[in-house]
Amino acid sequence: MRNIAVFLGELQLDTQRKVLEGIAEAAKADGNNVVVYCLTLSKDEEFNIGESAAMQYDDFSIYDGFIIYSESIYSEKIRNIVIEKIRSQNRPCASIDCPIEGMINVSSDNESAMRALSDHLINEHKIKTVNFIGGPEDSIDAVTRKRVFIEEMEKAGLKFDEERYYVGDYYARSGRAAVKYFEKKGLLKADAYVCANDQMALGAFYALGDRGIRTPEDTLMSGYDNIFEAANHYPRITSVSRSEKKIGETAYKNVIKCIEGKKYNPNPVIDSNPVFAESCGCDAVRPVNHRIVVNQYSRNKLREARYAEMISELTIELTTAQSVEDICEYLKPCIPELGGDAFSLLLGDSETFADPVNGLASGIDYKNGEYKFIKNEHIGQRYPRFDQGEGGNLYVMYSIHFRDRFYGLAAIRNSTMPLFSEFYRVLMMTLSSTLEQVYNVIKMRKMIKTLDEMWVFDPMTHVYNRAGFFKFSEEIVAEARKEKEDMFFIFLDLDGLKKVNDALGHEMGDRMICDMADVLRKTRNKDELLMRYGGDEFVVFGKGSTTIAVEEDITRIRRAMREINEKGDRKYNLDASIGYHMVPYDNEKPLSALIELADQEMYKEKRAKHKR
Repeated sequence: MRNIAVFLGELQLDTQRKVLEGIAEAAKADGNNVVVYCLTLSKDEEFNIGESAAMQYDDFSIYDGFIIYSESIYSEKIRNIVIEKIRSQNRPCASIDCPIEGMINVSSDNESAMRALSDHLINEHKIKTVNFIGGPEDSIDAVTRKRVFIEEMEKAGLKFDEERYYVGDYYARSGRAAVKYFEKKGLLKADAYVCANDQMALGAFYALGDRGIRTPEDTLMSGYDNIFEAANHYPRITSVSRSEKKIGETAYKNVIKCIEGKKYNPNPVIDSNPVFAESCGCDAVRPVNHRIVVNQYSRNKLREARYAEMISELTIELTTAQSVEDICEYLKPCIPELGGDAFSLLLGDSETFADPVNGLASGIDYKNGEYKFIKNEHIGQRYPRFDQGEGGNLYVMYSIHFRDRFYGLAAIRNSTMPLFSEFYRVLMMTLSSTLEQVYNVIKMRKMIKTLDEMWVFDPMTHVYNRAGFFKFSEEIVAEARKEKEDMFFIFLDLDGLKKVNDALGHEMGDRMICDMADVLRKTRNKDELLMRYGGDEFVVFGKGSTTIAVEEDITRIRRAMREINEKGDRKYNLDASIGYHMVPYDNEKPLSALIELADQEMYKEKRAKHKR
């Protein structure tokens, strides 16, 4: 059994999906596993860092070979990161549609097919003015298609007008945006709209129709890739058929041959063929029976409607999520509808979100109808694999992130949803946004807690200040009255602090104050409140004690001070004057007045010391 990792972008596009189908079907027939990393990238490099994080953190040593659909990864930076990680393993790799030194380079005959299509439009249909909707400028395919078309125009004595060129992104939205661009420039009318792929052609077709421009009556149109939607459209879009499934299958088979030490083709080229159809004024041959198309459309429509409903309901529930556990609980009933036989959402520590790879992990696992909630478990150095001993499986992996903040990954096994529905991608983005929401909620809680602590705690000694003491002491008073238990105050004033400050400096004086706070923290009983009352004054407040018990507490405090002094590692002698006051449970005096009574008892001892 072999494990092959595949890296591609924009899985929701028909071309990428068909390439992956070719890889997956061939691998399944051989009993080999395919792990796919989906890299839907943007112009925002911070987003791209997060989108590629799951891939970057993975342990590539578990893979026997690799396939990178380089042409579909629209960030040169991320593409180079993938390539370098692959090269570090020194194992066979195929690159699709982008020649990379040292790899098996699989390509389609892009140039010949585009030349034939261009020649057909220019010489058969006599077009002269062309609005060209191109693909990304770092796409080799897009650059080749534009170059070839310009060359064919020049052969015919025609000049390509750069003002009539629009840079798209291979999505239908680019076709619509291009039409708007040409309209703004007063260049809407043209003999033909030549598009670098079918998605953009379809977008342009409907945008032109909205403006009363018909295809092919008013303008001709061509696309590229011969996707299902274009081939079964009316009018059928003139295009180029690339045999994408064969491209994927060829890449996979040559990688396997290389792994097994067999003879392989280092530079296979797959034929592409122009398809002349109704959008350029030619007769079209329908590839699929009309009834089958209608049935498939209806089935897809129902499926997408259910996915939309599911994600809409989930999104509403997720707005109330306060934790990773909430997210997993809300997601749980949706998992079977995703269609796979296993699913894993693996996130970082549920409190800190730190290191979802090598640290603690939280999330949910689903396999064959059974669920397991993960709560801060150690996951080791590599990501989970559902069954490393089984073969013939397809795993689709997505980063869960918000821009460059990486929360974890989602992995699904043997599901067609990521291949056929954009709603899977929407689901991943919904989970990412919700995690950012939860992250901010947790961060806000921590900030509030910090602010609350700053308000109620003394920053130097980390015991209650006056505000904190009076906030929480009312609870003790209420319990004492309810249980009819007397209360007490112990008042303590450090001896010799001024001399320490004057002789050794205030830093040493601060240490002396902190030593006293530590002594009181260690010697006080459970549920007793400890307060720094002033610069060198402390108060202990509690209930349910007797005079004898309080005096024993004071003895314990003095013993703890002596133990510190006996260590001999202090330049000062830790000592304090201590007084206490017992308070009946039915007392009506304010606490501040009772503290003053304990203070007076303390001063009796301090005066006695001065007399000695």
